[in-house]
Amino acid sequence: MEARREEVRASVGERLYRWLDARFGVARLVEFARHKEVPVGGHSMVWYYLGGTTLFFFTVQLVSGVLLLMYYQPGEATSYESIRYITTKVPFGWLIRSVHCWSAHLMILSLVVHMFSTMILKAYRKPRELTWVTGFVLFAIALGFGFSGYLLPWNELAFFATAVGTDSVKSVPVVGQWLLEVMRGGPDVTINTLYRFFALHIVILPLVMVAVVSTHLVFIQVQGMAAGMAHQRPDRPGLRFFPDFLLRDLLLWLVCLIVLATLVYLLPYGPGIPGMEWELGKKANPLTPAYPGIKPEWYFLWVYQLLKEFPPHLAGMEGPQAALLIVTVLMGIWALVPWLDRRASKGQPSPKFTDLAIAAIIFMAYLTLKAWDIGGHALPGKLPDPRSTAWACAWITLGISCAIALLRLLAYRQRWMYFSGAALLQVVLNGVFGLDYLLAGAAALVVAIAGVVVTSRKEPAVQLRAPK
Repeated sequence: MEARREEVRASVGERLYRWLDARFGVARLVEFARHKEVPVGGHSMVWYYLGGTTLFFFTVQLVSGVLLLMYYQPGEATSYESIRYITTKVPFGWLIRSVHCWSAHLMILSLVVHMFSTMILKAYRKPRELTWVTGFVLFAIALGFGFSGYLLPWNELAFFATAVGTDSVKSVPVVGQWLLEVMRGGPDVTINTLYRFFALHIVILPLVMVAVVSTHLVFIQVQGMAAGMAHQRPDRPGLRFFPDFLLRDLLLWLVCLIVLATLVYLLPYGPGIPGMEWELGKKANPLTPAYPGIKPEWYFLWVYQLLKEFPPHLAGMEGPQAALLIVTVLMGIWALVPWLDRRASKGQPSPKFTDLAIAAIIFMAYLTLKAWDIGGHALPGKLPDPRSTAWACAWITLGISCAIALLRLLAYRQRWMYFSGAALLQVVLNGVFGLDYLLAGAAALVVAIAGVVVTSRKEPAVQLRAPK
């Protein structure tokens, strides 16, 4: 009887909670969240929020994509027209499309920074190897989203950029031509290509993405967030996940929403730089010749530029084949880092892999800047001067890299810089002294290997201390 009176006096929320707890064990989840902690150490807490930021932009992608799908009609006579109708006739249609485009770029940017921060903090070490692998898979899926969604407006820029991007698949040995026809739905980019990319973009990739994201989050919840290594953190209590960390995460989501809304309002069609523009322009016409200077999205620019650096034939291979082989090897090394970095798995400092991440940033940044033709001084109707572009991009990369190296040396006492030094050597030889990019790369590779051999038997300096 007393229990019945207590049940009557309970609020609606309390009764609902008890009802759910009796069926799904909600109390255990609440207890788990109450005792879950986020590690606090010498490194910045900012890096722990990047995963949530990426998840926020992915959620915005799903919501805005569903809204666009209500009006978008794939087809040779409807794709371009439906996008134009969305941006000109549908109330706030231009806003939803701009939100979708901006959030896509911000999601990939957040994902890239999250991946590099995980690499530098060694958060991939045992037992979180599979968490790193699922994050790598998420990165690949995000790139697939960007590539498949680029063609859907069926405008001139998207058509020819897709033609150039898919054409590189022919360089894959043995199955290259078959892969090309599978992607395009034939030998050329046609409306069949659009149908395939549409199915990939709105059905296949979202399903795979949700599955991998769920797996990634389960791994994180089971294993917890990676604490700093023994030499990185003092004995400090962790931050409670609920409600302390969660409230901070939600506040950051609000900041991201404000930034997204500001960018959408000020730059509804992108900043207008190659790889970040979504002005609708003219409808695609396969019979017209492609205009020069077409570039892919910014996160593909380094691969695009690397393909241009290779000659037509190299060591019995076609140039694009050799370039894609290099990209495949680099991506494979990146995916296998948790197993290659044996020192971090034992809780020991591994400055080589910290420097490998910095070298990767230098390598991709220089190629991306060159792909943007910075400093090329192109005249109307003419292509930029590659020598002037390489000179300007080399000095920009050199200045930023030296600032990073100085920060690493003074603030974190990091002295193992052979990989980043080799990457910088390639930049200087190619951009400043005009040496061929591949020859400069060969010289840099020799320096990197020599650095590993010379220091392989020496104890590396302690890295990633808290800044003074």
